[in-house]
Amino acid sequence: MRICLVRNDKMGDMILTLPIVQGLKDVNEDFKIDIVCSKKNQKICKKFKLINKVFLLENYFFQILKTISKLRNQNYDYIFTFSPGIVSILISIFSKSKTKSLLIFKSRYKNNYMSKFFDRILGKIFFTHCLIIDRQLRYSRNIPLHQTKIMMELVTKNGLSLNNDAEIRNMFELAEIDVNFKKLCLIHLSSKWINKYFSEKNFINLLDKLKNSKINIVMTTDATSKNVFYEIFKKYEIVTNEEFNNLKSINNVLILDQLSFDNWTSIINSSMYVITPECGCTHIASLSETQLCVIYDSDNVPDMIAKEYAPWKKKYTKLFSNNQNLEKELISFIR
Repeated sequence: MRICLVRNDKMGDMILTLPIVQGLKDVNEDFKIDIVCSKKNQKICKKFKLINKVFLLENYFFQILKTISKLRNQNYDYIFTFSPGIVSILISIFSKSKTKSLLIFKSRYKNNYMSKFFDRILGKIFFTHCLIIDRQLRYSRNIPLHQTKIMMELVTKNGLSLNNDAEIRNMFELAEIDVNFKKLCLIHLSSKWINKYFSEKNFINLLDKLKNSKINIVMTTDATSKNVFYEIFKKYEIVTNEEFNNLKSINNVLILDQLSFDNWTSIINSSMYVITPECGCTHIASLSETQLCVIYDSDNVPDMIAKEYAPWKKKYTKLFSNNQNLEKELISFIR
């Protein structure tokens, strides 16, 4: 059996798709499962050994044609399009798969008949199965909304069996960092920290209180960090990716700036605690044994986002950005 999953979006989306691969392989290890991925989530696919082939899809005309050509040579039994957008849909339409299935999520922000109207028309014409998810309806009726569960729902709609409890752990087999026998707390410096409820001054105050406890603190960055954390980058020591490779121990507050993917996952894997706004770091940490705290944006339907994108099969602490006791609860989290 040859199966292809189209998931050419973000890193967290791909991590939530891995239980589909695991679940199918648990039932039949002879299944060959390929992935069409984006540049953002390709690094996840390359680390997951159960994936047979990985096809990179970039949104350039000739690259799209090239990917379609490669897929047409594979003669899949099933192709599942889990990612939104016309490019993902076209990839499946022009494949030679015997059975094509499409997942469509209607808008979580507005409930109108036109939401994803064109996608739905293509789904009815070209796909064997088209599962349309009305987010607002499911949320209001407390019907499962989690991305992984819904992907599993589409797979089983095709008559395929899979392990619905498939769990992904210790995917990154990387050495842990020596942290001088202290507990390590990693805080991810996403720009999502800073909003009308929580300022950089609040963040510095939080760090001052945390560093007095018996832990080491490291802060990892992304492309948004320097846009909002002006004082943080002046106040604390910055360790570059090259310097990180020679880091022997951690015994103070450090900013680990723009680490490579392997180094980033390694330090997450070494941490006892990870604190992060809801983003890709959430789902990377969910693959480790760390204690995880996720902060959701109170102005962006946080309950619905949590139900849809919660770390799969991972116990975690959920907080909201407008929590007046946010600082106090974060301190309690690591004690």
